Amino acid sequence: MSGRIGLLGGLLAAQVVIIAGLLLASGVGSDAGASQLLSFDPANVTKLGVSGEEGAVQLVRDGEDWRLAQESEQDAPDGLPADGGKISDLLADLSNLDAPWPVATSDDSAERFEVTEDSHQRRLIIEDEDGPVADLLLGTSPGYRRVHARVSGESEVYSIDFSNFEVPTDADQWLDKALLAAQGEVSSVVLEDAWRLERSDGEWQIDGAPADAEAANDLVRRFTSLRVLGTPDEGDNADGAGDAAGEPAGVFLVTDEDGEHRLTLFHQAEEDDYSLMSDRVAGRFEVATYIAEQMLSDPADLQSKDGVAEDAAEAEDNMLEEGAASDQES
Repeated sequence: MSGRIGLLGGLLAAQVVIIAGLLLASGVGSDAGASQLLSFDPANVTKLGVSGEEGAVQLVRDGEDWRLAQESEQDAPDGLPADGGKISDLLADLSNLDAPWPVATSDDSAERFEVTEDSHQRRLIIEDEDGPVADLLLGTSPGYRRVHARVSGESEVYSIDFSNFEVPTDADQWLDKALLAAQGEVSSVVLEDAWRLERSDGEWQIDGAPADAEAANDLVRRFTSLRVLGTPDEGDNADGAGDAAGEPAGVFLVTDEDGEHRLTLFHQAEEDDYSLMSDRVAGRFEVATYIAEQMLSDPADLQSKDGVAEDAAEAEDNMLEEGAASDQES
């Protein structure tokens, strides 16, 4: 009896070993069958096209930088600086996508998952100097941070770790939001017809008088860390002219490491919106209201508190002296 049990046990063990070997060979239950969905070198990419029902955006490498080469009818001017860090991260993620097992291979499934040539939610075309190196169709989402994907020309549909939100078709989402920021150290900021803030011997001065260092540095950071929200909504005048742009609220002359540049701030009173134009970058760009209002500082807020106290004390002394002299005369 025990011999029969031992034989059955041996046969069962052998079956387990055989099944495990077959599973390992086929890749089931492991990453053995995993392969890269796309094959390209991010360092060699020169162009990235993103399209969908809402529009299309093309991003072009310009030396070490990236620029928008717009294909849609949105208002953002062509050639604007794009967010190079965001694009580099995206290309790295795409080049590392795994596609171990297709979830479908039929034409009907491709239609259902919206990854066909005629029906897709996103299309990504990646090119190098020799032409396209990847053409990826993205469709429906089967779950959080998952999306159905199919390489153009192939039948396999995959569920990949990605999201359509990572590849927007709105040009503003790719814009370098720091494109109007001052470069390097700022030596002076002038608000025309209002005040002049400049650094002299390492100290800030407002209209020639000592400035409060903290207040001055806070103001200057508004220009060195300036971030725009995007371009005006469709229908606004991108050249800054007309009622849509609002009225000029101030003209700033900012001197940084690249020299002096002019920023013109507009205010649309009805919506309480602000926008900026620069003589360094073509176009007009929306800026947060609280940022714009802080840029329009009152010179009194920039004055040194010690200087104000000294001036007040001196004025009080002068009044006392004048009063004493008046008493003596009487």
